[in-house]
Amino acid sequence: MAETNRHRDSAQNPPGNSPAEGSSSGIGRFSKTFLDKIACNDFRLRLAILVFMLLWYGALLAISWRLALNDPERLIFNSMLDHLLRGRFDVDPQIVGYEGYIRNSRVYSYFGIWCALLRLPLWIAHRMNVDMTFWSCLTAVCLASMAKVRALLLIRRRAIGGRIGKQAVKLMLVYVLLAGSAVAVLQVSIYQEVILWAYAFAAIFVYFALKGVIYRSCSTGMLCSMAACAGLALLTRASTGVGLVGAFLILLLVLALKPADTEMSERQATGSRFGLRLVRMLVGSRMLAPLAILAALIAAAGTVNYFRWGNPATFDNPDLYVMKDAWPNFLSSLHTYGYFNIRRIPFGLMYYFVPVWVLRAGDGLLFSMPQSPLLGVVNLPPSSFLLTDLPALGFILFLAIALRMRRGAVIPIGECSAIAAGLLVPCVLMLGFPWMVSRYRMEFYPEFEFLALLGLYLTVSDEAMLAKFKRLRRFFSAGLMVSIVASIGVLALYDVGGDASPDEIMRPGIFHYYVDKVTYHLHRFSEHGFRSQP
Repeated sequence: MAETNRHRDSAQNPPGNSPAEGSSSGIGRFSKTFLDKIACNDFRLRLAILVFMLLWYGALLAISWRLALNDPERLIFNSMLDHLLRGRFDVDPQIVGYEGYIRNSRVYSYFGIWCALLRLPLWIAHRMNVDMTFWSCLTAVCLASMAKVRALLLIRRRAIGGRIGKQAVKLMLVYVLLAGSAVAVLQVSIYQEVILWAYAFAAIFVYFALKGVIYRSCSTGMLCSMAACAGLALLTRASTGVGLVGAFLILLLVLALKPADTEMSERQATGSRFGLRLVRMLVGSRMLAPLAILAALIAAAGTVNYFRWGNPATFDNPDLYVMKDAWPNFLSSLHTYGYFNIRRIPFGLMYYFVPVWVLRAGDGLLFSMPQSPLLGVVNLPPSSFLLTDLPALGFILFLAIALRMRRGAVIPIGECSAIAAGLLVPCVLMLGFPWMVSRYRMEFYPEFEFLALLGLYLTVSDEAMLAKFKRLRRFFSAGLMVSIVASIGVLALYDVGGDASPDEIMRPGIFHYYVDKVTYHLHRFSEHGFRSQP
């Protein structure tokens, strides 16, 4: 009888179907269905990702804010706006401190005015003493990441191959949210605020550029949006703005030279007709509005430069810098070798890709280049695109393979080359710049991400390229994990150790330098609970 009851119980509750397990599997099925509904709807997915970004990036910025010391510099843009509204272009010398530039008995800042204009709500509310650097940085990084998310969703709608194509898009989605540009330099400081906003404009520019490439057409609205991004970037950070302006103007030139159809091309084969057509296209209705927007924003930047430096084409004048004598080579490297010098490029490649310059040899560094008169400033922390951005570099490699296999017929080569050429300008400038600073790595991302998105698009829209990705997806997944860990690691080094110079690691070495910094912050935590100290 007992055995019969056991058989009856077994029949009623077969293995794996206990009430607890049934409840657990029900919750699992509900969660999967819920997540599938979000993932399949672009609007719901963007909303869910936005919530995630606010929490994730907000937490990273909060850690940075707690580790940082109170700094009056965070009110520079408040002061800048206050002076702008009074028709002046200088700033309060007590706020700008050592980052000031003295000209005609007034103190100026070299930062663009966009971040100051963001403080207008504070002026309206009569709260100009409020530091909004945290919220500004959070808004900028979320805006940039959302532009990349929209680009990836645009590519997903063009994907073939079912699950494999979606896996490729999903991999890049995780990368843009958890690694690379969104994480590695995410700090609460005015320096990061400026570069994050410039990068946000660049990310939106890249989104519209990719949209034009995929649709093989650039509407007036898209061109106006790209012109606005380029001009606003110029009002934020000159090097990023120059790249976007260059990319936009080269793109307009390519579009103007591109024949509308074969018949028109044949009619205008002669040189005189060709020139007439070029002029007509450049002043046509489709290009006139974007050019007007760009011209207005360039004129605004030139006006600011004129009243600051006396020259509309000058964005900075290091000879007027308050702390110009703090670094031995700060001015001499500029005066002797210029703002850009090709001889700096080898060290620039080492600095951004293979940072072995931090290694010691005897009583000094392994490489003497950081102390070279060729360079003005070299700062920590060490970082490498070969660690923090492996998925992007992988899809750039796939782009090269696709073009070599002549799989690039689905993209307009002329327009893509024009945009890539313009975005390459800030990368080259940073490699030959006298100041090697870790946050300047952000200048490379518009180029990297544009090429990576093109590579992803060509991968998911071609069966042969998808087959290659399928064979290598384990390597992509491993690279993704490495990039996430490396990006968070670089940010941790930045938060803990700041942007110190090589001289500070000469004596203790790189390892002991960061151990001392961690010990210092732990002591702060035990004494003050990480409250910001003056």
